[in-house]
Amino acid sequence: MPRSDVHRVSPEGVANAADVLARAFQDDPLQKYTFPDEDERRRVSPAHFRAALEYGLAFGMVNAVPGSGAIVALPPGQTEVTLERAEQGGLTRLPELIGADAAGRYLGVMSAAGPMHGRHAAMPHWYVMVLGVDPEAQGTGIGQALLSSVFAEADPTRLPVYLETTQPSNIAFYGHMGFAVVEQFRDPVSGLDVWG
Repeated sequence: MPRSDVHRVSPEGVANAADVLARAFQDDPLQKYTFPDEDERRRVSPAHFRAALEYGLAFGMVNAVPGSGAIVALPPGQTEVTLERAEQGGLTRLPELIGADAAGRYLGVMSAAGPMHGRHAAMPHWYVMVLGVDPEAQGTGIGQALLSSVFAEADPTRLPVYLETTQPSNIAFYGHMGFAVVEQFRDPVSGLDVWG
């Protein structure tokens, strides 16, 4: 039975969801690489996630358990982040929002890992762009409920769901949810491992 506290995020709820995602990703390897300074990471990460959430509102689905977790998922036909969509959804403002150096580090890893997505999800699919649960709420079923809200959209037409993670501890959770690792990529510049 789906949790009743998973709701679609409205534009007014973006700031709250961005704060939740910033807390969720404070110790994530990609976020630490993007913002090496812990204080800067804590201060600037909400703006980083606000851009992803606004993109999700423009081109996909954004769900949250307010104050505890959020997910951005892109439906079939919208899973590729094109330059045109990035401009329309505000992602091209990342350098202005988080600083040119941080944006360069983040976009460098995502660009390097991008071909992995194309190799393993060339068919129509849902793409989980970001999923995060506040550390204080982890282990309470919120991540499962948020993913299940995407599965509910994908299952009627039996579409696959694809995502990436740079957090090794997430792999077991995703495996429990039915995902299988299709590739592990090591970014040559950052040294980060990305699992698809």
